[in-house]
Amino acid sequence: MKLIKINLNQTVSKAQLDQIKEEKKRWYIFGTLTSLFIIYLLWFSFMNYRMNNIIDSRQETISKIIKDTEELKKSGKINLSKIDIKTLNKFENKRMFWAPKLIALSEITPEDMAITGLDFENKKLQISAISKMNRGEKDFDVVQDFMKRIDENDEFNKDFKSIKFDSMEKSRAKGQEVLSFTIKAKLK
Repeated sequence: MKLIKINLNQTVSKAQLDQIKEEKKRWYIFGTLTSLFIIYLLWFSFMNYRMNNIIDSRQETISKIIKDTEELKKSGKINLSKIDIKTLNKFENKRMFWAPKLIALSEITPEDMAITGLDFENKKLQISAISKMNRGEKDFDVVQDFMKRIDENDEFNKDFKSIKFDSMEKSRAKGQEVLSFTIKAKLK
C-alpha cells in the first residue's frame, strides 16, 4: 500500500511562492523605472545648468559690448546706432574683394597677352588687353580662348552675371601682328 506523505513543516505554499516571485518582479520593474527617471532628471538638470551658463555668458558679453559702446560714446570716438551696425553688416556681406580677382586674372592671362587697362564704372568692369598673333591664328579665337579662361575661373567669375566681348582691333607693331580687344563684365 502506498501512502501519501504530506510535509506539514512547510512554511510557504506554492501559491505563496508564486506570489513572492511576482512581487519581486514588480519591485525590479519599479526599481528600473525609478532609476531611469532619476537618470533623466539628472540629465535634464545637467542640460539646464549648461544652458544657464551659455545664457549667462551671452548676457555678460552683451553687457560688456553695451558698456564698451557707452564708454566710446562718452569719449566721443563713436556715435553708433543699431541702424549703423546693420548697414555695416549688410555692406560687409555684399562687399567684393578685388585683390583675389586681380590675382586670378593675372594667372589666367596667357604668356603672349598683356592686360592694358581695367576700368570699373556703373557695376561694369571693362578689361582691355593686347595679344600677339601667331601665323594662321584667327582673331576671334584669341578673344574666345581668353573669355573661356575667365568663364572657367570661379574666383574671378563668381561675382559677374555676364561677361561679353565688346570690341577688337588688329594692328602691326614692330613687324608683329597684334590684336587689341575689350571685354565687359557686369556685376551681379
